Amino acid sequence: MIFKRTVQRYGRTPEPETPYQSAGQVWDERIGSARVQARNWRLMAFGCLALTGGLSSGLVWQSSQSRVTPYIVEVDRLGEARAVTKAEAGYHPTDPQITWHLSRFISNVRGRSLDPVLVRQDWLEAYDFTTKRGSQFLGVYARAADPFADIGERTVSVQVTSVVRASDRSFQVKWTETAYERGTEAGTSRWTAILTIVIKPPS
Repeated sequence: MIFKRTVQRYGRTPEPETPYQSAGQVWDERIGSARVQARNWRLMAFGCLALTGGLSSGLVWQSSQSRVTPYIVEVDRLGEARAVTKAEAGYHPTDPQITWHLSRFISNVRGRSLDPVLVRQDWLEAYDFTTKRGSQFLGVYARAADPFADIGERTVSVQVTSVVRASDRSFQVKWTETAYERGTEAGTSRWTAILTIVIKPPS
């Protein structure tokens, strides 16, 4: 008969668990959980801060963009609107469109009505279509011509007869002026001018 000898294994004897150790372990678990939660909250705070910064930058960029949409109004020889379209980048008006505005400018400056309110409106419209240098010249001419001098007694009718391109930036305008004094025709004269244009895109 063979007898097997019992093999005894000797290992580290676990230390006895005391109430102090149990309390320490519970405390460590609570502190560790609090630290993990604090770390998660910090990460979330940084994420919200980054999101807020991105949204703020986007709002600032959007507010800086122009929301004005310019339109081009095509008119006929009588000034009636024919077509209205959005202005495209690099748009260049056609010669007929420039011709109409030049004719209107000559009529505003050289013509004279019986109504001082209409005369003032015509001159203000003419100033709207001049550059800074042109406005200075127009002011000198207005002081010399004095369009309000004979209001109610003398009128001038302007008939533009020809507008042709003289160069890339100028047009030759020819017109006829008929003067009336107290309702009676006082005379007719013919005029010619070279007008230089500047195309300024809307801002």
